[in-house]
Amino acid sequence: MDNIRATIEEIDAEVFQKVVNSIFDAKRIYILGLRSSTTLAEYLGFYLNLIHDNVKVVTSGVSDIFEQMIRVGKEDLVIGISFPRYSTNTLNALKYTKDQGALVVGITDSQVSPIASIADYTLTARSHMATFVDSLVAPLSLINALVVAVGMREKDEITSTFDALEKIWEKHNIYNGKK
Repeated sequence: MDNIRATIEEIDAEVFQKVVNSIFDAKRIYILGLRSSTTLAEYLGFYLNLIHDNVKVVTSGVSDIFEQMIRVGKEDLVIGISFPRYSTNTLNALKYTKDQGALVVGITDSQVSPIASIADYTLTARSHMATFVDSLVAPLSLINALVVAVGMREKDEITSTFDALEKIWEKHNIYNGKK
């Protein structure tokens, strides 16, 4: 709760709005979060992909990160997510995309994190550990707020998309029970 409270108190509303605008202005949106940030990147990608058709979540695995981002350019937005211990692969990939002219948004724990020095815009969320496990509750809350802000701007289109999805989900019995 302390992490969420601190995140709310420290958020820069102007930067947050610039990030929302950048999402709408981008030709393509790449989302990169490795290691413990993978879940955050997947969550953001899942919901942004329901709003826009130009979203790619970059993953580690079979295809190298740089291969997945080979076409990144000056009209694109790259959202990099990294929390302590900061992934070197994430930082190197963000440096590469910055060199290609892409706009970089960092989602991280502080303005002095390594990702903040690369990013054009940095959104911070506290992730202080109470144990050996990183607390990603505040970062997830920040990402959720970002998705909601983007969604509110495209309210009519999203309503139409979710109406279509509800019909598909019902027809194919995707979910068990009523919402």
